[in-house]
Amino acid sequence: MGMFISTVAALSTFYPDANKVGDADNRLAQIKRLIAKVPTIAAYTYRHNRGLRYIYPENDLSYTGNFLNMMFKMTDAKCTPNPALQRALDVLFILHADHEQNCSTNAMRAIGSSCVDPYSAMAGAAAALYGPLHGGANEEVLKMLSRIDDTRNIPEFIQRVKNGEGKLMGSGIAFTKTMIPARASSNA
Repeated sequence: MGMFISTVAALSTFYPDANKVGDADNRLAQIKRLIAKVPTIAAYTYRHNRGLRYIYPENDLSYTGNFLNMMFKMTDAKCTPNPALQRALDVLFILHADHEQNCSTNAMRAIGSSCVDPYSAMAGAAAALYGPLHGGANEEVLKMLSRIDDTRNIPEFIQRVKNGEGKLMGSGIAFTKTMIPARASSNA
């Protein structure tokens, strides 16, 4: 995430007019540029960390399809991402965009209120997203699912959470015994 944040922040040095946020047309151009570049930066960061070669964007793919292609393409052959995965990622992007005043949105608004360029504001928001109680919780969900391993282990895992022996991770929030309603807990 540090590579992603640093690269996004560095874009303000490549586009010196970005700090003219009072000019609505210029501001919109910078925002469009940012929206266009973020998938490429994210995909390149992902592939760099795994020692994989970079995959260039392809203009004939959708926004989401292009992102999936840059992330996961492994051969030189023309690749079309799975439509179901594209749709799922589209829905996920919409859900994240419509997430109201979460930590990273609040950080973006606070930083942006100083009239800083959009790249710097985005870097700050991404840094807020990185925290383990916000976007970083996704990684904790994956670890939790790995510990559960099989659907047969879910009841035992839930009981351990109710007993205060763990956390049920999801949607950026950790559910502990104190968050489980009394009627759902056998210890209440």
